[in-house]
Amino acid sequence: MRERDENTPENTPGTLSRRDLLRTGTAALGTAGALSAGIADHAAAAPPEADKKVTAMPMATLGRTGVKVSRLAHGGSWDIDPEVLSIGLEAGINYIDTAESYRGGQSERAIGAFLKNMGATGHSAARKKLWLVSKTHSHRQLEARLQPCLDRLQQDYVDAFYMHQVRDVKVLTDPDIKAAAEGLKKSGKIRFFGFSTHDDTVVECLNAAADSSFIDVIMFRYDCHYYKRDDLEKAMDRCVKKGIGLVAMKTQVGGMTLPDKFDPFRKRGLNQYQAAIKAVAVDERIASICSEMTNVDHVKQNIAAVASKLSLTERDAIQEHARLVSHLWCRGCDHLCKAASGAGAQLAVADSLRFLMYHDHYGKAEHARDLYAQLPADKRDQNALAEADWHGAEAACPYNVPLAKLMPRVRERLA
Repeated sequence: MRERDENTPENTPGTLSRRDLLRTGTAALGTAGALSAGIADHAAAAPPEADKKVTAMPMATLGRTGVKVSRLAHGGSWDIDPEVLSIGLEAGINYIDTAESYRGGQSERAIGAFLKNMGATGHSAARKKLWLVSKTHSHRQLEARLQPCLDRLQQDYVDAFYMHQVRDVKVLTDPDIKAAAEGLKKSGKIRFFGFSTHDDTVVECLNAAADSSFIDVIMFRYDCHYYKRDDLEKAMDRCVKKGIGLVAMKTQVGGMTLPDKFDPFRKRGLNQYQAAIKAVAVDERIASICSEMTNVDHVKQNIAAVASKLSLTERDAIQEHARLVSHLWCRGCDHLCKAASGAGAQLAVADSLRFLMYHDHYGKAEHARDLYAQLPADKRDQNALAEADWHGAEAACPYNVPLAKLMPRVRERLA
């Protein structure tokens, strides 16, 4: 793997060398065969040719940060496997995403131990080659929440610090939050500031960010199934024009809910997970795609996907898939269904359905139950869940999500 050019600015991440990775003691490709090749939400079981080599990683400039980041990023919300991180970094992934809430801080600790073992701490050469992100839900306590993140990561700074899961656009125009973000930049503890957003306020959040002056990067839910809409396209264009770096997440959501007998990918001999990533990667406004990768095959397939073009056959399959599964996905606009549900008006419907997705389709049953248990008691009140009018709520859903079927399943499987 090529070393970074000596003339590359110190603040520009590059590809980690084999020498850097071998210091971890986990970078040997020969152990890859011992890892699971099971299907996850982000990659399907690998075809035989996936074992031959890892495709070269394309890079992109992340907005006005000027930093070159890999077009594929390691998502850190599940258990961290040092082997998988090593293989990804050696293949050219330089972007690692985590958050204080992931696995109760265990994600940050595991990544911190991994980076320390490879000498990527402080302002070392190995550390400067990385783009490291963490996030907090405590949007108005940024300084207080950042230091524990740095301690768990065993780092002096993160490249970007995000407000996690922004729903209220007011925080994007709050002068106190702006001042806090700018103060953290001046302290050297963060280089850039941004936010992530998952729900039905994505368009509003992107537009608010474009109107602000302190948002450098946005990570947002963007998949090929239902986000090809004019208002989102215009909001993305506004952000790009302002120099805000865009990162996509949950790009493969939806694939696991489609019954095999209706699978438009299988009948065409396609890997649906790679097709879904390609459909996002062709959008040059997206600098990087954050994906959970739990084994080496996922890394290889996802890199191959972002490095290749979307075929017409894949495009057709995606369009058919979107038509078949559109009604199955909660978009996060739960204020509409909750208002129509009566007794369930205070429940966290969107979060509950997201956790149910983890349980039923991501193979993360225990983690899903843990996340559900962490919701405030009133947000998961079982009496309210049982008494709510989910048929009425379903009628109010603009996407026809089958709430009368799914919400009882939340109670059965997560409570």
